[in-house]
Amino acid sequence: MLGIVIATHGTLSDGLKDAAEVIIGTMNNIATVNLNPGDDVQELGGKIEAAIKEVDNGEGVVVLTDLVSASPYNQSVLITNELEAALQANVYVIGGVNLPMLLETINHQILSTPIEEAAPAVMAQGADSLAIWHISSVEETDEEDDF
Repeated sequence: MLGIVIATHGTLSDGLKDAAEVIIGTMNNIATVNLNPGDDVQELGGKIEAAIKEVDNGEGVVVLTDLVSASPYNQSVLITNELEAALQANVYVIGGVNLPMLLETINHQILSTPIEEAAPAVMAQGADSLAIWHISSVEETDEEDDF
């Protein structure tokens, strides 16, 4: 089963997991890691490593982080670079997580999609889940009745 780690600033990771459970139900093989105010960034790396090892069962691990080039992302990359080669090859770190991306990752976990196919699909879902709406885009319709 694909492993999932969500590593974010504050408790965003817990909130994303909670929201996904409202939609999907109880999930397996997911760990959250939080960087709270005053936390040591080096300790964050250790927590991410422990979470990766906790959810790894040989089918790969997706680490979802909130911001590219911020502490959770950077520590995930640093830790992955230090993992043993076999595990390292099966860990994908993705920055910019949103709820649709997490749901996509869980879907691939349920479907047992190979990690090398799941990771790009999660990235694509992130881009595809964005939209904008504004009242100016609504076309006015003729409200006359056709009797």
